[in-house]
Amino acid sequence: MKIYQLMFVCMLIPCWTAAQTQLTNLPAMYINTENAQPVVSKDNYLNATITVKSSVATEEVTNLVTEIKGRGNSTWGMAKKPYRLKLDKKANLFGLPAKAKNWVLLANYVDKTLIRNAVAFKISEIAGLEFTPSVKFIDLYMNNEFLGNYMFTDQVEVNEKRVNVEEQDTIDIREPEVTGGYLLEIDGFAASEPKWFTSSQGLKITIKYPKDDEIVKEQETYIRNYINTFESKLFSSNFKDSETGYRSMVDTISLVNWYIACELTGNSDSFWSTYIYKRRSDNKLYFGPLWDFDIAFNNDDRLGNAVRKLMREHAFNPRTWIQRFWEDEWFQKAVERRWKALVEDNLFDRLTTYIDETAALLDASQAKNFQRWNILNTKVYKEIYLFTTYQRGIDYLKLYLSERIDFLNESFISPEPPQPTEPFVAEDFYYSILNKRTNNAIDVTGESTASNALLMLWTPSDDDDGQLWKIEAIDNTYSRFINKRSGLVMTANGRGNNLLQKELNPADIAQKWKITPVLTGGLYGIESAAAPYYSVNNNAGSFENGNKVIVYDNRITESENQQWYIQKREMIETQTGITHAEQMPFTYHVSGHRLYVKNLPESAVLRVYNLQGVRIREVRTARKQTSIDLPQQSIYILNIMYEGNTHSLKIKIK
Repeated sequence: MKIYQLMFVCMLIPCWTAAQTQLTNLPAMYINTENAQPVVSKDNYLNATITVKSSVATEEVTNLVTEIKGRGNSTWGMAKKPYRLKLDKKANLFGLPAKAKNWVLLANYVDKTLIRNAVAFKISEIAGLEFTPSVKFIDLYMNNEFLGNYMFTDQVEVNEKRVNVEEQDTIDIREPEVTGGYLLEIDGFAASEPKWFTSSQGLKITIKYPKDDEIVKEQETYIRNYINTFESKLFSSNFKDSETGYRSMVDTISLVNWYIACELTGNSDSFWSTYIYKRRSDNKLYFGPLWDFDIAFNNDDRLGNAVRKLMREHAFNPRTWIQRFWEDEWFQKAVERRWKALVEDNLFDRLTTYIDETAALLDASQAKNFQRWNILNTKVYKEIYLFTTYQRGIDYLKLYLSERIDFLNESFISPEPPQPTEPFVAEDFYYSILNKRTNNAIDVTGESTASNALLMLWTPSDDDDGQLWKIEAIDNTYSRFINKRSGLVMTANGRGNNLLQKELNPADIAQKWKITPVLTGGLYGIESAAAPYYSVNNNAGSFENGNKVIVYDNRITESENQQWYIQKREMIETQTGITHAEQMPFTYHVSGHRLYVKNLPESAVLRVYNLQGVRIREVRTARKQTSIDLPQQSIYILNIMYEGNTHSLKIKIK
């Protein structure tokens, strides 16, 4: 037997084996088929050997005996093809977790970043699915021909380090043995598989394990009946009941994590191809593993731009199960809770860090790959966006994740019920004061800087300093309003009369105002200290520019004419308002549209404001570093607060 194996290996190794070298920083895998035959079939294996050259000595192998065939559905018809390997004996290639015979080489031909599958598997790992396929990028040669960059990964199969369910024998035909394990796929291509069935709801389901040449009739019957029983509970009138409904037959942790991953990746095939599995003596159905994401992350023109499309509404059918799950308020809240936890655990930063690190790892290899396959800016399948450089494709992948996470925040997280307006606390900003009824701003007639000029209402303008007011607390009850342009103070002038701007007089009670929270939504009444039963009023409720601002009988809870939004517009800069770099205990830098902050104190709160004083980002972190996405080219104010300290600095996004 040993002599035969040696003769077989020698037949496969051509005279140029000694020239096999590592092409880039990635391991180079050389596959040589018997008599250099081309791999042309998904059904029939060819005998072959594998040699790996790597700078990591433990990754190297020489003349490992294997078999190879094609794999995939649509991807098998493409120029750069994916492959399936079956080693002659189990091995942990590249030190990956599973010791197995079956392995996969993914071509990622339609994914110009080459890493969409890897990023999806990273999402699987972060979400906590039980089995995440491993990732090892290599340079692949077949019969001395360079085929490009490939991703070496696990075959989805039953294995202790893969889908860890019990193995069955043909004699396992009674309970409890017949109850598991099973590996199934809700599969749009099921009709092309040897063992498949249609569920009571019309879903085509492939039986992946037990294998088609080993499964017996009793096992087929059991798993078909099990799925139909699950569906009967899912589509029953009491399907939401935790004990009698679908939740009694599903592992909800894997279901929630799997669904979130489907939506985050924006995978149009999420429900067309879904892996599920069942263990012995366990009545629960488990969801996962994730697989096949080369057209995910907005890379499928059949959906159009899908950044803001939910897959449960727009992915390819069958969406039967997921849409029914979503009718259950419990499932919605479970998704919301899990999503919040993932986002708060720096989901975006973890993914973009992984993308940057992986793209850097592939830099030399991707360049060789696109020399071999000159398609970087060419549509070869369903791509929506094409890029002139590899890095631009990577940047778009990160942009997608940023926008997708924002969209899922809107979609998954229930809006908070209206909150009572909080007591007003003036900060170092100029404010605009906008009437609830008309949305017009309190202004000064004719842009006057003169004392006794009348106050009026006018359409809000970003360029009008007469609409900006500094609000200065006098004591715990009263404040004064100081106009930015004139430096004069808002002053009451008797019931029904125009408000005026006058020189500051600390003794003048008509210049003192009580800002009183009203109802919800950030509304306030502005009550006169001179006569508490009078409040600032939009005269007669007029929408006209130039309408008088008066004080009138107090009806701040009933009348929109007396209700005001007090909105931050510009930060008031003082000599101590902006912290100099040498005074800060942390460091920061800007790259693209992202702000990176390092060496943060513990439990820091970071708030970003635009120049109008509107808070656009807030991050609370116990980590020493974080990053914040800023939406557009502009100047921002960053406040970093910790242990009673506040540092403010200007950030410019170019």
